Amino acid sequence: SKPCLVRGFFWGGLGRQPRVLPSGRRAASPQGATTRMPGASAAMAPSKATEELLDRLSKAENGDYFTLVKLHGADVPADLQLYFCKNKFSVVQVRVKTLVTGVVHEYATGACDIKPGAGVYELKCRNCAHELQVKVQPALGLLSLLKPPPYSSVQEVAGVLRRLGALAALYHVLLAFQQDPTREESPLVASAPGATRNVGRLAEDLEVLELFVDKCPVFVRVGAASELGEPTKPRLRLTDCARPRTRGMVLKALLEVKMLLVIAVEHFQEDETQFTGQQLQAFHNFLIEIHEDCLAGGATAQYQPVLESWESLKALVCGPSISAPETEAVDGVKDLTVKEAWKVLQDCAANLKNTVLPNLQQRGQPISDLVPPSTDFTSAAGGARFKTEYCKIWKRAIDTYLFDLVHSSRYTKGPTQGLAMIRSQWSRPDRSLQLTCPSPDLDKAIAKCNAELEPFLADKVAKRQQGVSVNFNPRSSTGLTNPGENLCAANALVQLLFSVEPFREAVLQAPEAPAAASTSLSRDAGSTMMDEAQQLVVGLRRLFVDMARPERAVTSAREVAAALYGKELGQQQDCDELMHRLSLLLQDGLSALPGKPFEGLQKSFQRFFVGETCEARLKADESGGFVPVVQSNEESKAKQFLSIPIQEGNSTAMQALEDFTSWSATGGSDVAWTQERLRSFPPFLCFASRQVSDLEWEDFLNLTRFASSPSSSTQRNIFERSRTQQLQSELKEALQHLLPACSSLKKASLFGSKPSAGHAAHLSTMLQEVEVQLEPIAGRIAELDGLVGDCFDDPTLKSFLDGVPEVGAIKTPMFDRIERIRELELLVFGNEEPSSRTSSSEASVVVGDLSESTEAWRKLVEDGAVPQAASSEILARLKQRRVARQANWYDIHAIVVYQGLGQFGHYVTFIRQPDGAFLCFDDEQVTELPRADDVRDEISRRGGQGFPASVRMLAYRRRSSDEPLEVDLHHHTSNGKAADGSNSAAGVASGGVAAFKRPIGGVPEEIDAAIKRQRT
Repeated sequence: SKPCLVRGFFWGGLGRQPRVLPSGRRAASPQGATTRMPGASAAMAPSKATEELLDRLSKAENGDYFTLVKLHGADVPADLQLYFCKNKFSVVQVRVKTLVTGVVHEYATGACDIKPGAGVYELKCRNCAHELQVKVQPALGLLSLLKPPPYSSVQEVAGVLRRLGALAALYHVLLAFQQDPTREESPLVASAPGATRNVGRLAEDLEVLELFVDKCPVFVRVGAASELGEPTKPRLRLTDCARPRTRGMVLKALLEVKMLLVIAVEHFQEDETQFTGQQLQAFHNFLIEIHEDCLAGGATAQYQPVLESWESLKALVCGPSISAPETEAVDGVKDLTVKEAWKVLQDCAANLKNTVLPNLQQRGQPISDLVPPSTDFTSAAGGARFKTEYCKIWKRAIDTYLFDLVHSSRYTKGPTQGLAMIRSQWSRPDRSLQLTCPSPDLDKAIAKCNAELEPFLADKVAKRQQGVSVNFNPRSSTGLTNPGENLCAANALVQLLFSVEPFREAVLQAPEAPAAASTSLSRDAGSTMMDEAQQLVVGLRRLFVDMARPERAVTSAREVAAALYGKELGQQQDCDELMHRLSLLLQDGLSALPGKPFEGLQKSFQRFFVGETCEARLKADESGGFVPVVQSNEESKAKQFLSIPIQEGNSTAMQALEDFTSWSATGGSDVAWTQERLRSFPPFLCFASRQVSDLEWEDFLNLTRFASSPSSSTQRNIFERSRTQQLQSELKEALQHLLPACSSLKKASLFGSKPSAGHAAHLSTMLQEVEVQLEPIAGRIAELDGLVGDCFDDPTLKSFLDGVPEVGAIKTPMFDRIERIRELELLVFGNEEPSSRTSSSEASVVVGDLSESTEAWRKLVEDGAVPQAASSEILARLKQRRVARQANWYDIHAIVVYQGLGQFGHYVTFIRQPDGAFLCFDDEQVTELPRADDVRDEISRRGGQGFPASVRMLAYRRRSSDEPLEVDLHHHTSNGKAADGSNSAAGVASGGVAAFKRPIGGVPEEIDAAIKRQRT
């Protein structure tokens, strides 16, 4: 790709020739203990032979010069001076054995002895005791870990940002090996003992791991599987860790990864316009993270500039070569050279042009009136103009985003240091301007601008108490950090809970501090649960208060996770398990508190998330049918559920619900069949899966068949469908076992086993018989599905039209062919159903309004075949019917996705917004997706990144209201008779179950006992 200039360096391009300073100027003395020879001159010319030697040391194998910078930081060994080429990733490593300054050095080793690009050289000065070891190390090739710019799409930038997270994690792994010479392994699982920071990000990026191991052969990735075939935790192993060559390669790899981060950060900091709003937020969060350790102090603080680095290396190898620079003091402050002053002014101008102005433009601020200051000081007013234009831009930046930034969580140093930074930047060019272009006008400009700052900041403080800060997340949402402690499952659950507005309000209204526990309680399991429950509520309230602030871009759920994880904090958890743990603490743990201070929160959780079931039972009668089993009050007691299990074989949420409520054969005599009957649905209905990897979740669920009281005939059809579906499942499972057995017997017969051939033929016959049964069974299931329908009341057309004005004037043969209301709905509205909540008030119809009706219906009204008054009444009744039907509808609200395998993976959650869009919460990263199909595409994309992505939790929200959906299980009339006229006592006692006769041609007796499904 085209080389990209990054602060004077070409990323992916060729190095440039270092500047050779004119003679007569002295380089800065190297740091450390030094010895000066008596009588040494302060201005000497370096040896030509030594300069040629240095020239060869600073050349690559192809003759290009290294662009060397001297590295700083805690990761640089104290006994080494490291000069790193940012273009080629080569290193010139200098170990000072004896340092003597003030002497021109000459060595027995000459330029002809140097092999460009690599080698170790011992340099002993002929004139003094000065002695160096210089090692030139070629690049390992880790520059290829990151794609160089330019980036042509938002997706490419997003990929680079993800890669930076993996590289930062790799840095911490290498630093651990560098700091501990005896360390042989480092785990690649965050929960493993000895794991380094954010190592989970590295484990997720297989491409980085594979390329790194390929470029650094002293490392080996192990742990995919043991010799016994059992999985073990993956880790990175260092072979022969004490060997000098190994230690050198570890240090070289550490430096290359670090400088790769430095170069990438500098590139993005110089041009933040290539980010979207969410990406900019992610990049700033990443900066906060890496500025804590690997790039402490910022990217530029990791190295000296090229010129100073070259002078330092030249002073080490050649000795003194330039005289002391002229300096000038300004108001008694530390001396500043003219050269340094010019550099400060150029940096100030470049920072405004490349960073501040683009940030203002990105935030929609007009910048046409802002002129970047110029360093053209040919006129006397040049310095004053520079100061005025400089402060004008900074004032706009402080007002627009900078003041809010230093008061936000993104700025980890706090507001005090943030304001100190603002004041420092405001006056940064003053000393340099006074040194380079002093004038009375400049003094007045400095005094005027500096006098404006403090009142301006005081005004911002006053306004902040009434205003809000800047949050770049979509819809001012809040991300949750995950600092390498496997908090992603807790983060996903918290985002789901926070999105449930009524539950969120209940948490926010909970007491700020829990009531003190009784001192008489012993520290038993109950009191421990009570303490953990209090910790959870307090943490949840604090967290929700923080997340409710629109200016809060990122916060931490660690306090909540600590209560949910218990002693397992740091280990990967399942989101559904955490939901059940939360339920246990809220419902049981808080119940023991004196005075029940959190009773409102307990009831809120139970109301919005907990449903109820009861068990219906059947037994065989003498005629071969089945009759309800009358249960005692204790036996028929309601049971609570928190989520519907999605089992293996379920491809949709509706199938999981049908499986959960299907009839199951017990194989017993007293109770032959059982069924979980739903008594109430919570307004937020959750589904949980650990087995289904490819779930086709629905945008909405119609739960009418589960919420209504079906007729006896419909109950019989539902029962028969359950039996037939289970028969189909068992036959399919039998096929899965018979097919490989038949194949194995056929292979055995090839080796002369005659009995095997006979068995294979017998199995083949059985296979054919089973396959023949499957087709009619599938047809029967489809037939029963049609008979059951959605169980919504479908009266006759005649009864529906009773009381409609002018109904007798309807003149269309279409009405003669319509028997049921569903057919009329199709004629009037078609197959379209509203995709959002519809209130009863919205069911009213304006007379003459046909906007929602089909073209066929409008034509009937316009032609006079259907009178206007009749049309309006029919539309009103059908809309009311639609609202009634939608009382049993649930819309998708949240999708929790797990990306990974087993215990090694990552959770993200997608939350639906009121307008139908979705927010994707990936820890601290928040992005917006406009439609449900975009969510499906995103899940598919994540599943294509080396680890499968599967849906682990679904949450559906009741469309019509946030009240629980109660189910009337007693389908009987006021006179005690069932709808079909039979006595309802048995039905009432058994939860509304009618007696079922065995259907003609039904399932044989011997199959009944074999049909028994296992449910989680």
